[in-house]
Amino acid sequence: MIAKQASAQTPRRRVLRNIGRRAASPATVPQAGPGCPGSVALNISRRGFLLRAALLPAAFGWADWLQAAGTPRRARFGLIADVHQDVMPDGPERLAAFVAAMTRARVDFIIQLGDFCQPHPRNRPFLEVWRRFPGPRHHVLGNHDMDGGYRREQTAEFYGMPAPHYAFDAGPIRGIVLDGNEPGGKAGGYARYVGPAQQTWLRRQLEAADRPVVLFIHQPFDADNDGCLENAAEIRTILETAQRRRPGLILAVFAGHWHLDYERVVGGVRYLEINSASYWWLANPAARGETFPPEVHRTHPYLKCVAAYRDPLWATATFDFERREFLLEGRRSSWVGPNPWERGEKTSWTKAELHPWISDRRAPLPPPSGLLKKPQGTLNTTS
Repeated sequence: MIAKQASAQTPRRRVLRNIGRRAASPATVPQAGPGCPGSVALNISRRGFLLRAALLPAAFGWADWLQAAGTPRRARFGLIADVHQDVMPDGPERLAAFVAAMTRARVDFIIQLGDFCQPHPRNRPFLEVWRRFPGPRHHVLGNHDMDGGYRREQTAEFYGMPAPHYAFDAGPIRGIVLDGNEPGGKAGGYARYVGPAQQTWLRRQLEAADRPVVLFIHQPFDADNDGCLENAAEIRTILETAQRRRPGLILAVFAGHWHLDYERVVGGVRYLEINSASYWWLANPAARGETFPPEVHRTHPYLKCVAAYRDPLWATATFDFERREFLLEGRRSSWVGPNPWERGEKTSWTKAELHPWISDRRAPLPPPSGLLKKPQGTLNTTS
């Protein structure tokens, strides 16, 4: 609201000067309150009205956007990463526990962040466990999902994905699934690259999005370390540019791959690393050894290379736009046998990131002022 009039002792000329000062000072920019755009006491004048109108987008809140968009007030979904069915002897049991928990929680959808299973006929029963969830189910391709000489397109078809990269709507959010396994990079080993065509598609998705965006990928790109996307800086630039043009558009980026647990904000974008459902891979050969019964190791030869988690890990993510809050609820476990350092593991990661759990996290949602801007172009979910 605008105050009816200034104090009788305040000359009109002084009030107009104060209007200009208030508009120019960041300390007095109107702040959004729950469900309303905030206000400052100003005398009615054409100049004051125009100045206040220019500030309204910055005060635009989630309650205003929800009312305008007519969408549900929150999105809640389940995340699981790096189950590694082809390494673990109890992959189906770990996945079944996750699916049962998410069914009880009645989440809007579930998503796995890659390194799920090879598209081999022996893994069809494992995939059927995933399909027990009664709601939408989404997949991300991991580098090990093509082990055995499979192509990305074969694995995507086996999983039932519409394409290796694609987008989907889930109530008030738009999910964007990226494929970090494209050819075109220069590094050896597994591909960890997002090619030019997919980059163009991503830009168009962000330009045309009519709701806030959450991104999912296997390989992290919050840094330029070996193991992150080879062209991580390029992809971060795309996201940071979109976030600057439309503040509040990108809510978070979820990744797997590292088998670690951390959160970072880089260039105004929140990145969350979701720990493996199953284990830490031991890089030091001297640290490897048998921690399961001999008969289990005979049928699962790579099991000696891991420090396994006793219980499966997963997380539930909630974007509550009414409360203007992001919440991540993780799960805790313990090591099977000695921890990696007791076994002689050599790694630059510390116990702050490398541990058998997924941390709980909470953060405020920034005002969605950028969603006032009209989206550009049209959405094509897969190309």
